[in-house]
Amino acid sequence: MITTTIFRLHPTDAQVAQLNEIFTIYNRVKRKGYQLLFRGEDGIQQKLMQTCHNNPYVNTILIENKTKLAQQQTWLKKRQKYLQHKIKVVSEKIQRVKSEDRKDQQLGGLYSLLSSLQNRMKCLTLKPVVFGTKVLFQERLKNKISREIFKFHRDASFGCIGKAQNGLKNHNLKILPTNHLKVRTFHKERGKKWLCIPLSINKKQDLKFQEILQVDKYTVTVKRKLVRGEWRYYTHVSYEKLDPTIKYNFINGAVGLDFNHNFLTLVNVDQNGKFLSYQTIKLYNLHSYRKGRRDDYASFKLDKVINYCINKGKGLIFEDLSFDRYFSYNKKRNRKLSQLKTSMLPLLERKCTRHGIAVRKVHPAYTTIIGALKYAWSLNLSNHVLASYVIARRGLGFTEYLPAFYKRVLAQVGGAIKPRLKPSSPYYQWAQLYDLFKHYGVTPFRSPAPTTNLKRNLLVALETVLDGLNPSKGVPPDNLKAGLSASACG
Repeated sequence: MITTTIFRLHPTDAQVAQLNEIFTIYNRVKRKGYQLLFRGEDGIQQKLMQTCHNNPYVNTILIENKTKLAQQQTWLKKRQKYLQHKIKVVSEKIQRVKSEDRKDQQLGGLYSLLSSLQNRMKCLTLKPVVFGTKVLFQERLKNKISREIFKFHRDASFGCIGKAQNGLKNHNLKILPTNHLKVRTFHKERGKKWLCIPLSINKKQDLKFQEILQVDKYTVTVKRKLVRGEWRYYTHVSYEKLDPTIKYNFINGAVGLDFNHNFLTLVNVDQNGKFLSYQTIKLYNLHSYRKGRRDDYASFKLDKVINYCINKGKGLIFEDLSFDRYFSYNKKRNRKLSQLKTSMLPLLERKCTRHGIAVRKVHPAYTTIIGALKYAWSLNLSNHVLASYVIARRGLGFTEYLPAFYKRVLAQVGGAIKPRLKPSSPYYQWAQLYDLFKHYGVTPFRSPAPTTNLKRNLLVALETVLDGLNPSKGVPPDNLKAGLSASACG
């Protein structure tokens, strides 16, 4: 487990000028190295060594640039896959509409959409990289900030990846036992090669500081931030730490977690899969915050998840979510999903590991539908709470079999409804039932209003479906309620 500790630096006025020089040269070489790497030129390391006077910062710069370019290439592949899928879907729709009516008015719009997708696919290339923040770059283009302020914010960090070699834990940035950070400069003259900057350590950081002095290698990043009208300097020290022992496992049950873009639901179940309690954690306007504040707010909310698991003394089970999708939502919802993928899920796993909470991931297929169609009769809770309940049971190894009442419904359908899943899939019957409801325009798995009765709504939905299956004779209401208790029928 990688642990990061932040210490504040207190440089003198002379050291501030030298630090700012390191910021400028380091980021200038970084931008030049990325351009050379992007163009695919040879001898990049030698060219960068000549620029910064054979400084070993170059190795860290090359690693960062390769990582950034790999991220851009991954984005390009996903975008190509998405556009190819869209072109295929639109082409199939055009053929289907033409087979029904060649003079259909929607053909013009479909051909226009297909042409637009093909042009986007043809012109798709790697996006240019904005070093610094995109918001500041846009403000600079609008002349809202000066060039000097933009450069000062853009070139606001430099670092060095540590490695254990010849007894040295970090060649350029070293943590000294005297509570100082030794920084390598770009000068070759004697007396100017190094800076020793004092750093402050509080009582909570003292134990971590001693751990840093004992580890084999660590990575140090120096950053500057504008806080309350003044520039402050910090150092971020990251090092590998052994994972703590698991204290909270799944012997006595588990806690199921259902992720949503604006709230989280937690359900506590025992070892037999019995529902015990639940809790909802709301996320207010998470997508509207800037990155730093968004991460802090997400960390604060996830701490409540950790405290809930510790109080119950159980491990955490959540969905193994995949975001490699072939579709796109609006800009607001895409940002919410991206935040969930890049920040909250990895952060939650790290927090669980740090506190000794066992983590288990399960397949997310049809959790909401199973909760609404199977457990709404007995629990009558919101669908998100029921989904968390299904997630917890699935993580404990329980199988959600289709109730006999729904089997009788599917028996009247036969093989007419064929979902996309294979018949050997454990969720085949649930998918078939879902497609049946969807075919008749009924979605009972959605959360009802607080004043409505979910059981009664589900019965009405079943009546609608069964009436559609046999429209000539209809289905008497008594058959719908056969085998159900009076309380289950609302």
